Amino acid sequence: MTAITADALGRTALRMPKALLWPAFFLALGWATALYTEEVPKVIRGLLIYLPYAIALVGAVIGWRFNRSRLVFSLIAVSLGHWMLTGPASSIKSGTSGELGYLTFALLFPIGLLVLSLLKERGLLTRHGMIRAAIFASLAAMVLALAAADHWLAKGLATDIQRAAAKLLSTPMVPNRWIPRTVIPEPAIAVFILVTAYFFVRLILLGNPPTESGALGGLLAGGMALHFVGDVEAVSVFFTASAGSMLMAAIQDSYRLAFVDELTGLPARRALMMETMTLGPRYSIAMLDVDHFKKFNDTYGHDIGDQVLRMVASRMERVSGGGKPFRYGGEEFTVVFPGKTADEALPHLDTLRQNIADSGFVIRSKDRPKKKTAQKKNGGGKKVSVTISIGVSERSDKHSTPEAVTKAADEALYRAKGAGRNRCSK
Repeated sequence: MTAITADALGRTALRMPKALLWPAFFLALGWATALYTEEVPKVIRGLLIYLPYAIALVGAVIGWRFNRSRLVFSLIAVSLGHWMLTGPASSIKSGTSGELGYLTFALLFPIGLLVLSLLKERGLLTRHGMIRAAIFASLAAMVLALAAADHWLAKGLATDIQRAAAKLLSTPMVPNRWIPRTVIPEPAIAVFILVTAYFFVRLILLGNPPTESGALGGLLAGGMALHFVGDVEAVSVFFTASAGSMLMAAIQDSYRLAFVDELTGLPARRALMMETMTLGPRYSIAMLDVDHFKKFNDTYGHDIGDQVLRMVASRMERVSGGGKPFRYGGEEFTVVFPGKTADEALPHLDTLRQNIADSGFVIRSKDRPKKKTAQKKNGGGKKVSVTISIGVSERSDKHSTPEAVTKAADEALYRAKGAGRNRCSK
């Protein structure tokens, strides 16, 4: 995981609205649909009850295909919740098995999403995946057995157990005036609030991964479904939103793995190839290389080298002039300027080069000694200069394809290095 710095936190905060876009969209869509369900044609309303299962099935197939056990189990939880709130627990009259099923699911749903987030992804059809499946299946069986206790226990004993469990799960925690008007029990509300805060913290610390934003959207939409229990169409709409948020997160995460460089967070070479397919007749491409990077790696180690690449990438994200940065490979980066000539792109590239040179880099070793004198001997706390060389070329009759322009920019990069490094060339 990338080191948590003030710069990283700042960039994460700027990306937060984008990370929450899809969860907010599904919640808003669910809310609008629930409010105006009566205006939806009756035939379509009749299909609403099947929609959460359809989306969950599609997501489960994707999760199975790409070994995403977290996605599969989350969607199973959504499907079970929808089945329960539109069937056995659609009526939550006091003292009924439906009430107990509702109370239990309201508490376990956010806890389940929390546990799945904490567990490392180990695949689905693996030993760890099978163990998790067995644990979640056991919990589901226990909930169903408790809710249906009157079918397999003596009636008096079953009633006593169910009442005691319902009383425990709906224990008042704060004055009623502090709680919004809802049938969701206070212990479940408390857990929902805590787990929501947990996912927000995860988004900040991990740099807004789609899986966490999708889980957050699924959690909140599931909470809305619990709130509207008794209204089958509203429950179906919000569980559809919950499954949709998780599915969209899986699609985004698959895109991220394919098109985003894991180390730097910049679009990767495959994304660069897709970008060049959309370029018009006028554009320029710049190739950037970190000066003396191999020597830097040999001196300070690959972990420090990775930190340097992340620092350079963070500065490249701020390149002006409409430039689009990419990680080309190794210590090489690319910036594409759609609609600009090389002369027009050069001032923006030179500003980027100067910003990186002025930033410097402080080497902080992982095993820093407590004494500063020993720390300096190990290189910890030492500020070193990091510079880049840049070559840029534009589309022309001679270089009429993106591949030819990239090759010309690469040749210009070598001229910049030959001329002393830390400079731009075309």
